[in-house]
Amino acid sequence: MFKIPEIKSVKSLFVINKDAYTNKQSGELRCSVQVLVPVGNDRPNKKGYAVAQYSAEPAVYDALDLDNGPIMAQFETEPRESRNGFGNTTNSDHLLRVIPEAAAKPSQTAPAASAAGQKVSS
Repeated sequence: MFKIPEIKSVKSLFVINKDAYTNKQSGELRCSVQVLVPVGNDRPNKKGYAVAQYSAEPAVYDALDLDNGPIMAQFETEPRESRNGFGNTTNSDHLLRVIPEAAAKPSQTAPAASAAGQKVSS
């Protein structure tokens, strides 16, 4: 017997836009998130950023608050089969959930607290 490994991963993304619509045929709510990503290294003269789009769960759409502008967020992702407007099927990352900041950065808060405790006791 063998175990097939999970393919979930964590991504930090700079979110600039979110969108949702209801599929008329199925009634399913479909959500997408647009993010800024560095341009690839395939062309050395190309510099800057590009916009990438990810499909997302409705809970991800609800969790993102863009009222004060773009945000950096961490997501749990997994590859999912999707179809583009031409009917071509691809595997692309799908955003499953937003990872809360406190859970995403436990190591950054612990050293600060212990350093502050050392200064007070000295």
